Amino acid sequence: MSASVRLPTVDEVAQVATAELPAFAARLASLLVQTTLRLQAEVRDQGDDCEAWDVEEAARRIGCSVDLVREHGEAWGIALVLSRDRNGKPTRTIYPRARLQDFLAARPAAVARRGNMKHPPAGQGRTGSGG
Repeated sequence: MSASVRLPTVDEVAQVATAELPAFAARLASLLVQTTLRLQAEVRDQGDDCEAWDVEEAARRIGCSVDLVREHGEAWGIALVLSRDRNGKPTRTIYPRARLQDFLAARPAAVARRGNMKHPPAGQGRTGSGG
């Protein structure tokens, strides 16, 4: 915590006069509310991996097929595989909001063709000839 923000110590709180406690408690509650609102706004603005979409919503937002998202989601950096079977095949995958937002922001051409995206964005997904 920075030196410019000074909260009272436990001993100082114990010395607050009883008549001043309601106003003191109201001030503490106000500080707590403001702090909570700032933290919520920070998380909302930055986006976190706690809010995620299923494959259908991810495909809709990208503008491609569900199969394409399933096939290339990890390579594109939008899929978070939570579990795999013993052969390594994903069995539970989510598509975190922040990852999808980053993907779309970095690929404006894919967003412009929303609904017409039949192949992975340039430089992503399939490699080699015949793809």
